[in-house]
Amino acid sequence: MIDVRKAVEEITPEITAMRNHIHENPELSMKEYNTCALLEEYVKKNVAYDRLKRVGETGLFFEIKGTKPGPGRTIVFRGDIDALPIQEDPSMSPCSKVPGVMHACGHDIHGTINVGAASILSKCKDQFSGSLYFFIQPAEEILQGAKLFLNDPEIDFDKIDAITALHCSPEIEAGTIGVRYGAILASADEFHITVNGVGGHGAHCHTVRDPIVAASAIVTGLQTLVSRETNPANAVVVSVCTIHGGRAHNIVPDKVEITGTVRTLNAADRDRAEESLKRVAASIAEAYRVTADVEYIRGVPPFVCEDEWVDRAIRVGEKMLGKENVVMMPYAAMGGEDFAFIKEKKPGVFIRLGSHTPGGPYGSAHSPTYYSDPKSIPTGMLTIIGMAADFLGFFYFPPSLMGPHRFRRGPILKEHGLRYTKEVFIWYPSPPKNALENCAS
Repeated sequence: MIDVRKAVEEITPEITAMRNHIHENPELSMKEYNTCALLEEYVKKNVAYDRLKRVGETGLFFEIKGTKPGPGRTIVFRGDIDALPIQEDPSMSPCSKVPGVMHACGHDIHGTINVGAASILSKCKDQFSGSLYFFIQPAEEILQGAKLFLNDPEIDFDKIDAITALHCSPEIEAGTIGVRYGAILASADEFHITVNGVGGHGAHCHTVRDPIVAASAIVTGLQTLVSRETNPANAVVVSVCTIHGGRAHNIVPDKVEITGTVRTLNAADRDRAEESLKRVAASIAEAYRVTADVEYIRGVPPFVCEDEWVDRAIRVGEKMLGKENVVMMPYAAMGGEDFAFIKEKKPGVFIRLGSHTPGGPYGSAHSPTYYSDPKSIPTGMLTIIGMAADFLGFFYFPPSLMGPHRFRRGPILKEHGLRYTKEVFIWYPSPPKNALENCAS
């Protein structure tokens, strides 16, 4: 039986070096050729996989099958790998060597912790039945990568029982994980409004039907979708982000184009926001004697975590990292995530992986000063391994670390740190307080 913490500690320097290389050589969505090749090479050398294949040109799928007799179940772990078109602050270390491109969302961490955890889990194949699927996903930032996996005929989604994804979060400290019951990420929809009027001379305004004035009123009117049509207890975002109209200072244009985004956390608010946006735009346009053509494009759905899976993440976090290192996120983030397309079909959880250096400066995601503390690397690997072990029901500590056993039949007693394995509960000790420091040092 493998000592998981020792195994994570041993491979952390190698995984960290691989992460640093990826960070210094970032690649944009659908162009992650070198990143995917590097991770694929690591898998071929270090993971006892049963299946390995490319998904699209820059995605990677591999499977680890347990050899223990029994039907087993299948769980997916996702790690996205694309970077963003942002110029990194040159004071950062490691720092991107590619002008105008950087890993500003932690995807350099996500890919590497998944292959690292897989290398350890593949040494535990005799401990479980069932399968571990790993999705090394491109193009999350443009919300296109998850569909590559959904549309791959060689990936049997009917076989999949559950899904899990970890994602770096600068809102919480490195060494911790964060979870939330229910919606943890929002839907992400976009809208395009074309306001059609009758242009003319700016000095002869009585002869025109001004789309600029009408568009201004529509922008103001859309604010009421949140302030006057949404339950104040619910989170909804309606943001107008571009307005284009006219080319000369003295000519009223024929049309104005408006684009923006709508974010919601549940289906009812999403449906209502779409209907209301179309109604408000059309009604205001009519009042100004112009017309409004509205195109509403539904993007990713909300990412909603089942209670059972949040409970599991908490249980695993407390055992692998210590109770003090599991954080309940106070609110859902209004960002979108294309892994939610897969989450719609399967139960599972989205786990926030703390990346902020304790006591250090804050760099928000998608900013030139974003930074993922390397302590998040062993934290992420331990969490992935723990989630796999908890779901598939195998041991992840050797007997020498187990301490006293408690056996009991009956319902799970979370408060006592008990985990159900077949017909017995086995108590696992919390990690030593310096466990993560040893891994990350």
